Amino acid sequence: MTILRQLRVPRAELDAPLWLSRTTVVLVVLVAAVAPLISAPYVNFDRSMVLVYIVVGLGLNLLTGNTGQISLGHGFFFALGAYLSAVLVQNHGVAYPLLFPLAFAVCYAVGYLFGLPALRLHGLQLALATLGLALVTPAVIKRFEHVTDGQAGINVFAAEPPAATGLERDQWVYYLCLAVALLAYLVVRRLAAGRIGRSLIAIRDYEAVATTLGVPATRTKTTVFALSAALAGVGGVLYSLVVQYVGPEAFGLPLAIAFITMIVVGGLATTPGVVFGAFFVVYVPQWTAEINQSAAGIIYGAALILFIFVLPYGVLSLVRLGLGPLVARIPGRRHGGRASAHAAPRTARSLRVPASGVHDAGHIENREDMSG
Repeated sequence: MTILRQLRVPRAELDAPLWLSRTTVVLVVLVAAVAPLISAPYVNFDRSMVLVYIVVGLGLNLLTGNTGQISLGHGFFFALGAYLSAVLVQNHGVAYPLLFPLAFAVCYAVGYLFGLPALRLHGLQLALATLGLALVTPAVIKRFEHVTDGQAGINVFAAEPPAATGLERDQWVYYLCLAVALLAYLVVRRLAAGRIGRSLIAIRDYEAVATTLGVPATRTKTTVFALSAALAGVGGVLYSLVVQYVGPEAFGLPLAIAFITMIVVGGLATTPGVVFGAFFVVYVPQWTAEINQSAAGIIYGAALILFIFVLPYGVLSLVRLGLGPLVARIPGRRHGGRASAHAAPRTARSLRVPASGVHDAGHIENREDMSG
């Protein structure tokens, strides 16, 4: 029981010295940049898909983890971005760099319009409303066959590398995904760690109090929903470039489950946790498929149950639990100007982080400081 209680305790971000934090970031980026040059095309494909999921997960985690609004319908915006990309490239010859701002703008507008009435709902009601989007997405794609080519789908031939780079297509597309993922990560982390992030936490935990203090709850939630939908649309563009094909069967309910699994496994309301979750949803189904083709669905279901009831703060909490005491003893100047060879780690108690749980029949709440 002691171990289970330890796993359910929220963990603050690692209080690493500035030199260690910056060195780690540089090393991670360097490894990510060099990796495609020494890897086989199928390996680069998988890593590109991880980056695609990271872009989508960042927006969804901002909505569900930070704001407390459960969405099962982001597969719709993902499909919208993918099909927008495919149709504009193949039928209208639009240059693929223009697809990213176009998909962002279109999905933001559609997400805002959907969010205006939908976000007046809460908990299970909102989850069911967005679930409807996930369920109708394949049918809508097939219904507009004159645009989407229905069941046949659309082949996407774009994103050929410039000759001057000397790169293969899989390497070039990987770098596109990496650049977009890094930009999305920096923007979302900045939002989550600043004043906006604190406003989102206030809305998630104490909406009535936040409204009393002047936070426009409805407008803020709608804007965050639109931003998360826009990132899902950008992820859809990347997906079409990586896979080079879009078809209705790829955007059904399993995709919605994969998105939710990603942010739960990585750690709700933790920006770095999205990276862990993206690796999970890309690689674990491949490993389990070698055992049994239906094992992926079982793994998703078991993972959601395990992480909600046993490890509610995701994989990132295990990382913080294991490395926290070690990192706290590394000398160096830390954030806030503090320098100590034996710096005391910031605990959940000092951050006044309440416990997490499941509320209102499906409202997943993560009570974690957003600076992590």
